[in-house]
Amino acid sequence: MSGSYHLLVTVTESGKQTRTDRRREQILDGAIRVFAEKHYHEAGIADIATDLGIGHGTFYRYFANKKDIVNQAVAWALRQIDETVLQEDPSSSTTLAEHRAMIERVYLRLFVLQDQHPHLIRFLFRQASDPTTLTLAHDTFVGYADRFITIGVDKGFLRPDIDVEIASQALVAVVFDVMRRASATAVSVEMRQRWMSTHARMTLEGLRQPE
Repeated sequence: MSGSYHLLVTVTESGKQTRTDRRREQILDGAIRVFAEKHYHEAGIADIATDLGIGHGTFYRYFANKKDIVNQAVAWALRQIDETVLQEDPSSSTTLAEHRAMIERVYLRLFVLQDQHPHLIRFLFRQASDPTTLTLAHDTFVGYADRFITIGVDKGFLRPDIDVEIASQALVAVVFDVMRRASATAVSVEMRQRWMSTHARMTLEGLRQPE
């Protein structure tokens, strides 16, 4: 196996944040927790303020209203996932083994993100108020998977007769479902390892170029 869940314990931040940026993200993270537990129409500004121990005035310095914060929270959550996945460059792989290792590293980073923000995925699936936003995010990840598979085909270690469009959608669908399940219930480290290795092996064994 190319990696272990235990080995990836931090995610580096890109760039420096101002105090205002950090405060805004703290409020967004708190809102994600609240909206993940309650329906959008049931949760209020007071719930978010209570969760964070801040006054209403502090909230309104950063966000206009509840709709504003939920929309910004969706965008922020999607950006965390996007930055996590896109750390990997598919063009750097030259062998099937390196492609498999890349899939496992993507899983590792997503699980670490899940640990850092336990409510993030559940919030996205339950509370995103604009389905178009999730569709665009899904299409972005499918585009990444398409590139991942196409590069393998071009370099000769993935089979050329594969339907790349459908294979890309299937790859992303499995990853999304694994993260949805992991957000709904506690998942052991052992189970995470099994998901990572089995999905990577199942995907690439089916796509590999016959010898």
